[in-house]
Amino acid sequence: MSEWRTQIRCYVSPAQNNKIAEWYEGLSAQEKSDADEFLKDMRKTKDWGMPHYRPRLRDSEGLGELRWPSEKRQHRLLGFFLGNYWYAVVGCTHKDQVYSPADSLETAKKYKKQIERGEVRTVAYDL
Repeated sequence: MSEWRTQIRCYVSPAQNNKIAEWYEGLSAQEKSDADEFLKDMRKTKDWGMPHYRPRLRDSEGLGELRWPSEKRQHRLLGFFLGNYWYAVVGCTHKDQVYSPADSLETAKKYKKQIERGEVRTVAYDL
């Protein structure tokens, strides 16, 4: 869409599963609505920063996180900028310095490397 200033692309596994769509489907109706509104606003913004975007996570090999609350939980999309796109690789929640699922950061690092090496495809975020 031409209205988006920041394009978001989603990781697709070697088995052709859109991992962000799978995460999204597991959200409640309210969580989906909150995610939709948040991501719509973020895509209209060119320069992302705190508190909605943390550009560098500790020990993350260049990953950042989009951050928003919904239903008393802190939701996250882990991803990174490459070229003109932000690549969403893992959806999760975060509480007391712990991601859920617990392996979210390690999984995100793996997916990031696969995208950078051209081993997997990505699709436009259109949820």
